Amino acid sequence: MTEERTKPEFDAPTGPAPADLVIRDLIVGDGDEAKPGDNVTVHYAGVEYDSGEEFDSSCCRPHWADGPAGGHFLGGKTLIFIIDLLKVG
Repeated sequence: MTEERTKPEFDAPTGPAPADLVIRDLIVGDGDEAKPGDNVTVHYAGVEYDSGEEFDSSCCRPHWADGPAGGHFLGGKTLIFIIDLLKVG
């Protein structure tokens, strides 16, 4: 994977949201594997499961999903994070 890819892409989910955390490789690269404590370079996008609306990305910065605790517009929702690992180290 190269840094030329500017924004992670994915297919919209179907069916009910999972009850537990799901981690799935969409594309398996052939570079170094990230390990705990490594510095990494990534592109990412965050999407709300039910609506499919993007709420944050490293590409376009529509707005931040972070916010004060309690009452946040994404509180209690299932979120999808698509992360492209570009570089380790």
